[in-house]
Amino acid sequence: MGWTPPSKFIVIVTCITMIFGVFILMDLYMGLWPTILPAIDLAGFNLWFLVALILFILTWLLFFLGVKLSGL
Repeated sequence: MGWTPPSKFIVIVTCITMIFGVFILMDLYMGLWPTILPAIDLAGFNLWFLVALILFILTWLLFFLGVKLSGL
């Protein structure tokens, strides 16, 4: 199976999801600015950290599918 470049739509969507994930992690742990995300705990876990992890997994999955499936 050959490599097919992803479409512009997939590249833009994965870029946006990665930017949101990086923003959430920077807001939580870097301390560069006063935090704007409200503190939400879910059974002892920070919900925003879980959202950032889901965004990173979604970014990887979308880009992987964009490369493997032509026309997506």
